[in-house]
Formats: sequence, C-alpha cells, structure tokens
Amino acid sequence: MRFNAFPVVRYLLCLIAGILAYFQTHYFHTAFYYVSIGLLLALLLSIFFKNALIRGISACLVLFVSGWILTYHKTPVNSPHHFTNLGKFDYYQSVVIANAEVKAKTYKVEAEIQQVKTSDRWQKATGKILLYFNRDEATKPKYGDVFLIKNMPQEISPPKNPEEFDYRQFLHNKGIYANQFLWQKEYLQIGHQVPSSILEMAYSANLYADSVFKAHLSSVHDYAVTNAMVVGTRDAIDNDLLSAYSASGAIHVLSVSGMHVGILMIVLGFALQKIKIGFKYGNWIFAIIVLILIWTYAVFTGLSSTVLRATVMFSFVLIAKTINRRHNIYNILAVSALLLLCYNPYWLVDIGFQLSYLAIIGIVYLHPYLNQLINPTNPIIRWVWEGTVVCFAAQLFTTPLSIYYFHQFPSYFLIANPFVAVFSFAILPVGLLLLICASVPMIATVLAFILEWSCFLLNETIFIIEKMPLSTLKGFSISLPELLAWYGTIFLVIAFFRHSELKYLRFSALVIIGLAMVNFYEDYQQSRQKELVFHYIPKQTGISIVDGKSVAFIADSVVANNPKLYNFHLKNYYDKQGVTKKNLLTNKQGMTFLEFEGAKIVWLQKSFKGKLQGQSNYVLLSNNAIRNLANSFSGFQTELIIVDDSNKRYLVEKLKQQADSLHIKLIALQDTGAYVISRN
Repeated sequence: MRFNAFPVVRYLLCLIAGILAYFQTHYFHTAFYYVSIGLLLALLLSIFFKNALIRGISACLVLFVSGWILTYHKTPVNSPHHFTNLGKFDYYQSVVIANAEVKAKTYKVEAEIQQVKTSDRWQKATGKILLYFNRDEATKPKYGDVFLIKNMPQEISPPKNPEEFDYRQFLHNKGIYANQFLWQKEYLQIGHQVPSSILEMAYSANLYADSVFKAHLSSVHDYAVTNAMVVGTRDAIDNDLLSAYSASGAIHVLSVSGMHVGILMIVLGFALQKIKIGFKYGNWIFAIIVLILIWTYAVFTGLSSTVLRATVMFSFVLIAKTINRRHNIYNILAVSALLLLCYNPYWLVDIGFQLSYLAIIGIVYLHPYLNQLINPTNPIIRWVWEGTVVCFAAQLFTTPLSIYYFHQFPSYFLIANPFVAVFSFAILPVGLLLLICASVPMIATVLAFILEWSCFLLNETIFIIEKMPLSTLKGFSISLPELLAWYGTIFLVIAFFRHSELKYLRFSALVIIGLAMVNFYEDYQQSRQKELVFHYIPKQTGISIVDGKSVAFIADSVVANNPKLYNFHLKNYYDKQGVTKKNLLTNKQGMTFLEFEGAKIVWLQKSFKGKLQGQSNYVLLSNNAIRNLANSFSGFQTELIIVDDSNKRYLVEKLKQQADSLHIKLIALQDTGAYVISRN
C-alpha cells in the first residue's frame, strides 16, 4: 500500500498542520492572504504546464496556509464585535441557542450575545456564553428565548490545581469565553427569537423524545440509558451509573456517536436490502432512503456535534460505496474529515472527533486481516468472532489516546463490548420505533417492555463487569512524546505481523526499551518527591502532602468523601505524581499544626480572636477564621499567609488590604490557584 494512492489524506494532513500552527502560535498577519494567492497561482500554473512536483507542493502549501487562515477566522475572539473586545458594559441582550441542561440547582444554557449597553449606547456584539438560571426562581429557558441581563458575564477561570482538567480551554474550543450565574432580579425575558428554524425543529424533536421515554420507562436507570443512547441526552445519568460504564469500557455507548449511526445503518441495511435488487436503480434508491433516515435521526439528537460528525462521515462512506469507491476508503474518510474541519477547525482538538476517526481507521485497517485468522462455520460463533475483532481493532487504535486523556484502561472491554453491541442493536432501533409509535398504546407498551428489559440486562451486565477484580487499571499518566511512541510501537508491531520482516520488530523493541527507560527514570524521581500543596477547592479547603508515591489528603469530611471533587481537582495530579497509596484524612475544625520537611504550618479553621505567638513558615486561613490581621499577628512572624476559598470573598479582599498595610505577604487561592511547595 503506497501513500501516493491516498492524495486526499496528504491534503488533510497539510490542512491539519496549518490548524495546529495557528493553535500553537495564535499569530496572524494580512500577508497570509497574499501568500495564499501566490500559492494558488503557482498551483494553477503547475496544472496548466502539467508539472506534477510543483502541483503537489503548491497544493499542500495552499492547504497549510488555508488551515492557518481558516482557524484564525473561526476563532470568535478575533472578531472586532466579540464582546470581549468591547470593554466594560452594564447590560447585554442574549438569545438562548440550545436546549437547557437540568443541573442539581440550575438550568444551564448556551446563549449568544446580540448587543451590549455601555455607558451611553447600545452596540452590536457577538460571542457565546453559558448562563446558569437558579432553578428555585426560574422557569426552564427555551431555545430562542431572548433575555436582557444586568452586569458583565465572568471570564471562564483557568485550572487552579496542578494537572487539573482545563475546563476553560475546553469551552474556548467550543467558542465559549464567559459564564454568569443569574438571580431573578438580574435578568428579564424580553422576547422569543428563533435563530434557526432547522435547529428549532431539532431541539423540539429532542424534547419530544425525552418526554416519550420519561412517560414509558419507569426505571430511572432505564430512562437515563435509553435517553443517552437514542438521542444523546445525559442529564438523568447519575454518578454510579456513569462510573460503572466508564470502568467497563462502555462509556462511549452513553454518547450518541459513530457507533450509534453505524448500528442504525446496519439495521437499515438489513431491513431495506431488498430495495437494491427489486428496483432498476435500487442502489441509489437505497442510499437516498438511508441518507434521509440517518439525517432524520441526527435531527432527533438535536444535531449535536458528535452525531453531525458521524453522520457526515457515514454519508460519505455510503455514497462512495454506492458509486463503487470502496477501495478508496481512506480517501473517503479524509474527505469527510477535511469538510468537517473546514466547517469547524476546533473539532480537531475534540476528544470525540479524534477517538471516532481512530476507531474507524483501526477497524478499516485491521479488521480484514484479523478476520482471516479464524473462519468459523457456525454463524453464531462467526458473529461473535467478527464482533470481537471489530472491538479489538477499535480499542487498539484508541487505547493510547484514551490513557493520555483519561488515565485509565478498562481491563474487560473485550467482554463488555460484545454485550454492549448486542443490547445496542435492540435499544437503538426499538427506542426509535417507540418514538414513532408512541401514540399507539398497544404497540408502545410492547416496545417499552422490550426497551426496559434490554436496558435492564445491559445495566446489570455493566455493573457485574465493574465489580470484577481489577476491572479498571488506573493511575496512568503519559506525555505527548510517550503517546506518539506508543502509536509508533503499535504500527511497527502490526507491520511485523503483516510483512514478517524482523526490522519492524527490532524498531518496536528499541521504542519499548526507550519507553521503559523513561518510565524507570520517572519512577525513581517519583520515589524521591516531596510536595506540599494547598489546593484551591471551590468554597472548601484541602491540603495534599506527597511523600514518594504516598499522599495524605487532609480536608473536612464533605471534601474527603466527595468523589466528584476528587476526580476533578485531585485525580490527575496524583496520577501525574505516580501516587499509589492515598490516605484521606478528615480534620477537626480548630487549630492544626503541621510540619513539612522542616517547614511549620499553622492551619486556622474556625473563628480565632486571640493573638498568635511565635513563628511559622506558613499560615492557612479557612472558614473566616481571622478578620483582623493586626490583632492576631502583632506578636507572630510568618513567611506567608494563605487564604483559601472557604472564606467569604469580601473578607478575602479586606485581608489583602490589611496585609498590604502591614507589609505581610498574603495570597488568596481564588486569585493564584493552588500553592505548591516542593522539596525534591
């Protein structure tokens, strides 16, 4: 297989290089336009004079520069009308552009700012934000609702703990740069203006599907899984259910993606196969019907980005198959990716986009070879074998990236995924039939019964797999070079088995030895590490003391026993440090004395009106313990006062002013993020 046979793949890689160049530099100059025009002229001349070398180089450079320019223009803050470029304003008008998500205490909606009011006038503005409406006061906002809102939205905060998930960058990649929590007195609905009639239809269909499943499925877990698998709504999934699917390696089934569209195409292909042979242009009639149905399904999911990407990808595959272009599958996938990235270059850094294409490439590349290893005659065994091969190929190509992002590996994915596939083939089509037949009582009852039992069996299987020993291997942390090295190893091993040439095995052995040496060095460094971290935890407090590969996390019981806080603020840091032993310690409210490598720490956790005596290296203030630094620190010396987020904000500002006047060094974790002391 020669790379020259896949020209679109080359062009896609050039476009990706241009996109990544902008991501890394965020640089742009108007000269890029002139460069692109010059390269385009060179391309046209090379076509006219039939110079293949110049044509290929020019085409690649045109796409590289185009990717750079395109990404610049698709970055919302580069618009002069973006609200972040308009200075301060007192009021703004925004329109809701998606269905509301129901949270524990709020309705979370995505909105587009239309105009802002500065001190003297209203002016046009653009930019997406997140709005959180208090559920105790507000009715659920609808797509197209227009609100007049007081005050400026707040910029999304950067990660404030070591290795914490960068939620700000995650939202920036979606074009969202600010958020605001709204009390009733801070907003007023002034109208209803639908931004897109197509999206309005899609969101209405999504709400209809949600109402049907809620009415016909009595079990909370059955309703949650059906809603997630069929239309992609995950609001009802609780932490236990989410954790079980994650541990078993089946988390992908709860997000409507390429697998769901693929299953739908397989079901439609089986149901409509007679059309191909029963009509003159049967292949084209079949393709048109399937395209209409999968795009209708995409509408029912609210045209979410994951479904949109998968539908575009499979549409190209179906069209190519219809015109007998199956041998060019890599070019077909490249064309779909090229169009998707031209529409939104930021999908390149979307985890779902990356995993979807890697899984499809793995299946396309490995399935034909692995499938030939065994040729069972029994149809059931044959079906199980083919399903296992597909799961293995997809998992092999996605595992390094999954470990890079999620720091864990599901041990029993080969056991879980066949069950997931079987039940998905029932849940997805039956769920769609229920949406169509919901108004026919007898049929709806039968379909709901099948759906409930399918979901029940799937959930029970997932919970059983989760409880198996070592169901999830956790604590992995790999760097980008290590990620690339692992993919290099995978391709070298595959090349060895395909071509039976020892040079590939030798190269893979060298890469593995290099990875092992890097890991031995990291392990040695981690065994000697000593760190003290004062964590930023919203409205709470917590301290990590890392000694080698052990950590003691000290906090109150609310924080220590909250897995959500642990996973978001601490887990990635512990994985990066190679922590294998964790001690979660709950502290008593009062005064605590700690020592770290000779440094003394005083931790005040409740109101203290006396005077501190002596000295310490650090003082941590929690729960509004001190209100007057002059009184409490008149006879006490310290290098640094640390104020965590459990203190009232007005008091933090007051303490900062007092510290300035007393020439005492003070930091607020709300401003600086976690404070780390290393003694390596």
